Amino acid sequence: MKRSLLLFVFGLMALSGVAQVTIRPMTDSLVNYKTLRKNYPPAVGPREQATLRDLTFQKLTEDYWSDFRRFLKKRNFRPDSSIIWNTEVFFKADGHADWLLYQYQRNNKRLAPEKEETLIALLTEYLNQHPLPVSSTLVWSPFRLGSGLFILGPASRTTPKGPGVIGTLAAASQTTRPDTVKTIAFSGLELEQVPEVIYRFTNVEEINLGHNYLTALPARLTALPKLKRLNLMSNRLQEDSVFFTRNKVVKSINLQRNSLTDVPASVRQNRRLESLWLGNNDLANLTIKPLRSLHRLNDVNLYNVGLSQLPKDIGRLKHVKVMDLYYNKFTELPRQLGRMKRLEQLAIAHNNLKEIPASLAKLRRLQVLFAHHNHISQLPTKFQRLQHLHVLDLGYNELIVAPNVLGALPELEELSLNNNSLQEFPSVLLSIKNLKRVYMGSNPLWGREAMTSPYASQIKQLEANNTQVTY
Repeated sequence: MKRSLLLFVFGLMALSGVAQVTIRPMTDSLVNYKTLRKNYPPAVGPREQATLRDLTFQKLTEDYWSDFRRFLKKRNFRPDSSIIWNTEVFFKADGHADWLLYQYQRNNKRLAPEKEETLIALLTEYLNQHPLPVSSTLVWSPFRLGSGLFILGPASRTTPKGPGVIGTLAAASQTTRPDTVKTIAFSGLELEQVPEVIYRFTNVEEINLGHNYLTALPARLTALPKLKRLNLMSNRLQEDSVFFTRNKVVKSINLQRNSLTDVPASVRQNRRLESLWLGNNDLANLTIKPLRSLHRLNDVNLYNVGLSQLPKDIGRLKHVKVMDLYYNKFTELPRQLGRMKRLEQLAIAHNNLKEIPASLAKLRRLQVLFAHHNHISQLPTKFQRLQHLHVLDLGYNELIVAPNVLGALPELEELSLNNNSLQEFPSVLLSIKNLKRVYMGSNPLWGREAMTSPYASQIKQLEANNTQVTY
């Protein structure tokens, strides 16, 4: 009877055209979960097959729940302790929520019944009034999104403490010795703009403004005369809202997880910048022109930014030593990458590469190469030029035989060949004199137990050479 009544009410709502979200626990027997999932296909694919569309949805979802937490704060709702819900939201094509199913994360403290009822009422109000801001180019049919909903309790933020550290706005206003402050830790304060009080601290060396709601970065901030490190991770910054004044002190900037679509042009004003992290932005049309004049830049992070190709002038970044290109959509790498002659560490894992270009053999200083989770089946013979390569990770690829060129790498100490399709024991490993660790698990050359396979003697020989073998 109860189920029939619910269906009748929902039917009336549909006929009347009233948009109302239905919120239920995932364990509710009245919810036809299988049918919901069938009618609302997932908006985001598996992580290992992530696309630029997935990245856009990820950012939309994070901002959506972030705004909901602000909504709760304005309504003076704060639980006695932090809660974490696993949620699945079923949206119409226009971004309005139809259903939200939730469950508490395992071992997470539950809200009191009256608090949970209040939270659900506020969540219903928010979802009804605030559709997910999707465009017609992004979606064209109903969809579902799964995510975690974090709601912080009163003591969730641990106030940073220590000599020379300021962690709250009140402490920043009250201190009588701003000259002694070296670190400003204003992460997670729900700031919508850079607070004026920061400019009191003329000797500050590190400022953390991560996990706030900043939409603009004033140039005045980098005019602080001793500022070296600036963390702006997880805000709402766009490239045309980020301004830096010309300086020779800032060495590290973290702009990960913002709303950038390109490198902010004013980044070039940080004349002695060494580290720039831009991961988890939408940089599919990346240009590197603002970086070319930064002759001290040695660490560039482009993790999960939706790149399918690198700019051909990437070779102009001749001073970069560490480059992170994890979780992009490369099917090939430009030969110009081989012009980055100072590269010591390169991460190209979690892409769609079928081969590594021979031009990378020009990176004579390369010491670490992470190329796992691709479709690589061989290495170029020219890789024998990488005489300083210490770490090579080729796990989760499509190697059938171990490349012979491995034997020509005299300084190779750590090698990963796990989760490939190796059909025979890679005897070439016995000729690598400095090999200290090798990973070969999840290959078809042996069954469950390598030491009962025909290759037990080769494994023992490797171990006799002080090589740790993981199988």
